[in-house]
Amino acid sequence: SIQLYSLYAEAEYSICNFKEVGRVTGIIIQHAKSFQDKQRAYATLIKSLGVENKLEDAIKLAFSALSQLDVHLPSTPPDKSVVMNDWMDMTRTLQKVSYDEFLNFREMSDTKNIAAMKFLHLLILYTFLSKQDYLPIVIIQSMQLTLNHGICKESCVALASCSYFLCEF
Repeated sequence: SIQLYSLYAEAEYSICNFKEVGRVTGIIIQHAKSFQDKQRAYATLIKSLGVENKLEDAIKLAFSALSQLDVHLPSTPPDKSVVMNDWMDMTRTLQKVSYDEFLNFREMSDTKNIAAMKFLHLLILYTFLSKQDYLPIVIIQSMQLTLNHGICKESCVALASCSYFLCEF
């Protein structure tokens, strides 16, 4: 079954057998009927590529997975002025949220958005390490999903990254 193969790929990842991770996740991705069945394999393969320092491949694969979840990031970084406008819009939206509203944010419930946040979580790390031009775009997308659809575990990384970015620049 797909679930058994996914667990096997995760076990192989945990013992750093990355060649086998690639082989097994390839089988899953090829044979699973829905993207939902492929999500775990994609996440395991992306993490495996990251550990192997194949960050560009991990980033490309994460972008591909996100597009299958209807979250589209540009294939080339947009002009800095576009990024700054998006950043300022997101910052203004965040400033409008009161302390009490923030503490009572609803929990994200849509499984598609939660899956997207998991891939964005990985992308925050990999773009920070490899393709920093993409980092603000990934943070903005994570924050937009959080502000529009609620809080999930991965929202913590988005909020911390947003805070870092605001303090750093």
